[in-house]
Amino acid sequence: MDELAVWESFKAGSEEGFSLLYGHFAPVMLRYGNRMCPDRELVRDCMQQVFFTLWKSREALGSPVSVRNYLFKCLRNEIVRKANHTSQHDSLPENYHFEQEDSYEQVLIQVQTAELTKQRIAELLTRLPARQREVIFLKYYANLKYDEISAIMDIEQESVYKITYKAIAKLQQFLTHTPLLLLSLFVF
Repeated sequence: MDELAVWESFKAGSEEGFSLLYGHFAPVMLRYGNRMCPDRELVRDCMQQVFFTLWKSREALGSPVSVRNYLFKCLRNEIVRKANHTSQHDSLPENYHFEQEDSYEQVLIQVQTAELTKQRIAELLTRLPARQREVIFLKYYANLKYDEISAIMDIEQESVYKITYKAIAKLQQFLTHTPLLLLSLFVF
């Protein structure tokens, strides 16, 4: 799917373009939102609000470099706004709940290692702080670039590097018996 072509057709008022955007991005947006916020109803409401707002203001929208990145950012802002009852520019509190996504993790680990290692990595990821899990999700499960993660999380790109480094370092620390295993799982 050519994201930008579909985006332009949606902006021109095409319901088919809107449906394509929704059908393509809604599932991954829901997974991402459900990792940020344990309230699944709130996440669904926020996602619906994002798409409603997009449709309503489509004529005034620009053309983002990455539609996926733009939609992730919109959803994140809407969740923050509704969860905190404050402006959409506030960041999430440090203690917000961000779960890992087992299905993507299982796929990644099945390709690269044995069942026992898969269970060990899953356990270790749950021990990471929420922001580190979020960066790992966006980098390795959603396959976003550092600049896209920076834009979504509303932090500097260098902070994304640091958070990623700290997450991998922590995972390596947890894997004291097999520190090289983790490096083989996360290829830059």
